Amino acid sequence: MGYQPIVLQAEQNFPVSPTVLWDLLANTDQINREIGMPHVAYGPVVVSADAFYREASARFWGLMAANWREYPFEWVRGERYAVLRVFETGLLDVFYGGMELRPHTDGTSVRVFAEVTPRTLFGWGMARLMGRRGIRDTLAFCERSIATRNSRVDLPSPPSRMSPVDRDRIDQLLAALRGSHLSEHLVARFARHVVAAPDRDVLRMQPFALADGWGADRTEVLRLFVQAERLGALYHTWEILCPNCRIPHAEMGTVGTLHPRIHCDLCAVEYDADLKQNVELRYSVHPSLRPARDETYCIGGPANFPHIWAQQYLLPGTERAVLVTLPNEPFRVRALRVNASCPLDPDPAGQSEVAFTYRDDGWYQMRQRFVPGPMTARFRNETAHVVVAVIEQVQWDPRAITAAQVMTLPEFRELAQAEVRSAT
Repeated sequence: MGYQPIVLQAEQNFPVSPTVLWDLLANTDQINREIGMPHVAYGPVVVSADAFYREASARFWGLMAANWREYPFEWVRGERYAVLRVFETGLLDVFYGGMELRPHTDGTSVRVFAEVTPRTLFGWGMARLMGRRGIRDTLAFCERSIATRNSRVDLPSPPSRMSPVDRDRIDQLLAALRGSHLSEHLVARFARHVVAAPDRDVLRMQPFALADGWGADRTEVLRLFVQAERLGALYHTWEILCPNCRIPHAEMGTVGTLHPRIHCDLCAVEYDADLKQNVELRYSVHPSLRPARDETYCIGGPANFPHIWAQQYLLPGTERAVLVTLPNEPFRVRALRVNASCPLDPDPAGQSEVAFTYRDDGWYQMRQRFVPGPMTARFRNETAHVVVAVIEQVQWDPRAITAAQVMTLPEFRELAQAEVRSAT
């Protein structure tokens, strides 16, 4: 006899805006690290007429193995997300969970929820215990992060899971950077980040994104990173991003070793490396300074796709309506995997409710226009197969440093030109 689903939830008010909380909660990879979940191994995308998922596996507490099908997260930016996991082995049959935000008189209310169907009696007990703890720890993570933000401390206390740091080398690095005509405050801020940030945050770093977060000049931060690499504290890589999902699928040490053609498993397309758009410069801490571990705890959460403002999973013959707030800039609606798209342009004379119908030959609508601000998007799937529909920004990440951009910066020009020459 099967077990009934266990429904768990908790709600808490926080004195911050929904935007602040969304930025915290959308990073499901970081949350899973913080609440003690195991790292996950993901397989390729599996697509059939009635399903769209990834195979995933993990070992809980280092002992109990579990394998599951992870379906795409559904979300509306700033409001809600949820994910369905159907287990093939382990203590559970099904997990469905997520969170939702609602404006509150004193800030924002967060509801974290989970619906867990156990497979065994032991699984029933563990689902109740771990589900409650996971919800409690997620809300506690929000409390800690908001307290840190309000205290104006640069970084919270180091996470429980982080790699060791060579303190002697950090001291040597600080002394060398201080002699490089860099801001004392900026050097100290960089050192705190290298020492105390979670492993993921010291790998594949975006200098411009960190500069924005630190309130520092972008060029100054890039100069610091270039100098830190010369001192052996960092190393740079070039990532080739898919033009559709914008996830990197190749990483090279030099421009000269870029692959001419790259395959994206999620989008089922091959694409070229374009130095002006999708070849991005990233930095990571050198293993001799800190052997940070590049482990994945969640691959499908909204923070992994910051250009996507809404994502919905549509079964054949179904319809879904979502309320999403869009700024005054171009968007497009796209069907994952098949990549058919429909432009969605801002227009004061546009509509506050826009329909998108997907048929066997793609989107029925050729182009739609919307009034910037809250709008209702109605999706309808008239095909015989699953469609994952997204509303995404057309503009690329302004914090990214492309290969073409970096050649114009004196701080990096010599290395960039040498790498480009080696590619010709």
